[in-house]
Amino acid sequence: MNTPENSQMTVNEAEQYGRQMDAKNRALEKTHYLDETPVEEGKVTPPLSDEEIKKRTGAGNFENVQDTGAMGSINS
Repeated sequence: MNTPENSQMTVNEAEQYGRQMDAKNRALEKTHYLDETPVEEGKVTPPLSDEEIKKRTGAGNFENVQDTGAMGSINS
């Protein structure tokens, strides 16, 4: 596959490619989506209590996580 991402380019070609990608990214950043709606203040749910977490995950799972010294997943 001979694309700019995985082939050898001259300095001028690399600079041109970079300018093209910058222009593309700027155009995407300026895109405004009309169908977006802000989150209403009343729609945000409060944090779950420990009891609610135990009910949803099971008491054993909850206790195991509390007892380990490991950090939980950042993305979950």
